[in-house]
Amino acid sequence: MFRFLFVLLLLTGCADFHAEEYPPKWVVASQYLPKEKLVGLTSAGFFTINSSIYSHHCDAHGNMIRMKYDDEGKLWEQVRYETLGCKENNEWN
Repeated sequence: MFRFLFVLLLLTGCADFHAEEYPPKWVVASQYLPKEKLVGLTSAGFFTINSSIYSHHCDAHGNMIRMKYDDEGKLWEQVRYETLGCKENNEWN
């Protein structure tokens, strides 16, 4: 009986109960990006704030478009346009 409890404690102690789902939500969301609206733009990455997923896209002049994913409708919406938002601060000096 002691061996059984020891093995059970060992196995549950090593288990990761907070494992992320696979594939991550941003990977699933990226499949719904409106590619026709992103022609000529380069993806600058995905990030999350709370449970919302966002993506950044840059044009050749350094302008940035931020899009937000609607999980229920499986749609992306442009929420921000930032002039020179993709330029690094050291390029301004």
